[in-house]
Amino acid sequence: MLKELKHKSSILFIFVNMMVIGFAESMRGLFVPQFKQAFSITDSLIGFMFSLAILGYIISTYLGGILCSKFGQKKVIILSIGLITISYLINSISYNFATLLFAVFLTNIGTGLHGISVNSISPILFITYQAVLINLTHFFYGFGVTISQRFSGIMISKGFTFKQIYLWNTILFLVFFIYSFFIKFPITKTEKTKLSISQTFKNKLVIFFILALGFYVFSEVGFTNWFINFAQTSYNFTINEASYYSSLFFLVFTIGRLTGGFIVEKLGVKKSIVLYLIVSLLFFSSGYLLKYKFTILISLSGFFFSIVFPTTITIIGKTFNENTSYIMGTILAFVSGVNMILNSLMGALSKTLSPYTAFSLIPISLSLSLSFYILIFKSIKKETLK
Repeated sequence: MLKELKHKSSILFIFVNMMVIGFAESMRGLFVPQFKQAFSITDSLIGFMFSLAILGYIISTYLGGILCSKFGQKKVIILSIGLITISYLINSISYNFATLLFAVFLTNIGTGLHGISVNSISPILFITYQAVLINLTHFFYGFGVTISQRFSGIMISKGFTFKQIYLWNTILFLVFFIYSFFIKFPITKTEKTKLSISQTFKNKLVIFFILALGFYVFSEVGFTNWFINFAQTSYNFTINEASYYSSLFFLVFTIGRLTGGFIVEKLGVKKSIVLYLIVSLLFFSSGYLLKYKFTILISLSGFFFSIVFPTTITIIGKTFNENTSYIMGTILAFVSGVNMILNSLMGALSKTLSPYTAFSLIPISLSLSLSFYILIFKSIKKETLK
């Protein structure tokens, strides 16, 4: 397999970079109790923070598709890492909630640009073993998240603050920012986008992808953002206990991505996604309904979350052969819109009802995601699913 790969240094950079992004960005959910205490804010304001972050991601993902088409992915990746570095520096010195909001917004501008540049260059880098390598790319992201959940939980329990940890992240990203200038990516054809949003939305598949992936992404991001708060308020878990279950979720999630590409190659796209979504829904719903003694079932569901996003990116790349970067950017921007709305709803329900009730949005969203994936598979050509 290695002998057949081209652009090995670029692929290695993408793998390591995704791991670092996952490590740093997933910490935010663990810092929620510290944010609430440091700035005297409620769950609804935390929900607003997450929604603002997603808004930044929406803007940058849409613009990122245009920028990648016009300037190429390498320049967009360098810009994204630079913005994330600056945002973490601001986070490390934030003195009020408004400063924190600005930093979080800027972080997600950077991660949105990074996401669309990496996802749109993947089909070019991964000429062979595409399903395997795209899943491996997201495996490294999940690996970074897994380390982060346990690392951050231990550091917080030892008395370190979010400002100190964000300062370490600033140094880490500064190193990657400098190094990114020396990486050689394959030359990609830059082009003017020939589509408008209205033209793009005439294709019903675009809408199906937005809804299917939007409900799925909320399920994954909703767990990352809200599980610690849910476990502490609903079950009186300590931060160390809650981070253990969160870390376990992302550990099996990461294992799922390591093995998922090979399973997709064997079973095919359709069977793999439907099977994984059904089992993830069963595990997550059971763990949620059976309450704290069965929290481990929620963690184990992470294995079956693993392949959905990267495999969908592969399907989008095969389904839309022209204006791929723009269409992918548009889909991911509106996916983030769905995510933003549902995160806002989660915050509102946590405040008005309870964090436990609000957490039910995740299994509900998983079931809706499954429904729209079934519609996608009924609508696209069979050769796309190979």
